[in-house]
Amino acid sequence: MNSRLNITLATTPLSPQSVLTRIQHQWLVISTATFIGVVLAAVAAFTVKPRFEVDAFLDKPYASELTELNIGRSSATGLEPYSPDQVYTYFVRRLVTDEAKQRFFRETYLPSLESPPQSEEEKQALYNRMLKLVLNVTPPPEKARNGRNLYRVDVDARSGILAAEWLQTFLAQVSEDAKNALIKDIEQSINLHINNTERSLEEKKHTAELIRKDRQAQLTEALKVAQAVGFKDPQMTMAQPPRQDTAASFMDGSRLYARGSKSLQAELDVLSSRKDDTPFIDGLRQTQAQLNLLKELNPKEKNFKIFHIDGEVLVPLKPVFPKKSLFLGAGLFLGLSIGFLIALIRSGLLRELLSESSSATSYNAQ
Repeated sequence: MNSRLNITLATTPLSPQSVLTRIQHQWLVISTATFIGVVLAAVAAFTVKPRFEVDAFLDKPYASELTELNIGRSSATGLEPYSPDQVYTYFVRRLVTDEAKQRFFRETYLPSLESPPQSEEEKQALYNRMLKLVLNVTPPPEKARNGRNLYRVDVDARSGILAAEWLQTFLAQVSEDAKNALIKDIEQSINLHINNTERSLEEKKHTAELIRKDRQAQLTEALKVAQAVGFKDPQMTMAQPPRQDTAASFMDGSRLYARGSKSLQAELDVLSSRKDDTPFIDGLRQTQAQLNLLKELNPKEKNFKIFHIDGEVLVPLKPVFPKKSLFLGAGLFLGLSIGFLIALIRSGLLRELLSESSSATSYNAQ
């Protein structure tokens, strides 16, 4: 009982008013620490290299931007016109590849560095850093807004102008590679149609030649029969038109001799002297016209867009890092905290508070 009383009498609790009074005597220390914290934060905020970010949302091109590409792609050539979705697929396929990012890294990012990497390990480390901090491609969300599959590309650089230039350069590189892939497929498709059309023309000419030779053989045999039976003139008269079955046999060769030797010989002479069957081939001129149109197509000379930027690429005026207000706020908080800690130590309050806490713990233990 006496020990408890002695502890109670020896320990005088600190009142809030006394703590406040003793802290006020250390206002210069607190103010100085706070000022130093704010100054250091300001120096850091204004000396750290700023980073600017530019983004772009990408969409499929408008149908009007494919007009020149689809010139000549119609029923006349047998080629289907390209839709915006088909063209945009080539762009997206290239956009998400490592090859596109590696080209940007090789042709744009590396030349911009003041000290290029000296080894393959350094180069790989820089490439990974670029993918993490400089260039980012984000696919559209699963539930796209308004049903639009917009890809997003973000580029981070040391200035707003450079970030905008890098973004436009990257998109131009992707567009160029995607266009080349599309044009290559178009050229292969055109060449395939040309080969098939030329083969069709040759087949039609060959077939026409065989038909002419077959006709000559029929006429030769019919001429022999007509000469044998003494038919010089046609044995069909206008006064007595033939029945349907008789006319058919008259034309297909089974009764061709009834035309008479004069008519048969005249047609046989014409067919024998014919050197070109093309004027007598059905659909030949249309096929030749289609072939000429196909050969005139040159996709490399087409001017078209393979993607569309939703909005404009604007040069940012403010950096995304550092946030000066955030730096100053953190400096103010740290300066105040350190200032109060120093004030507690200089005024002896920290020692007394710790002693009071220790005494209270001992009292509770007894």
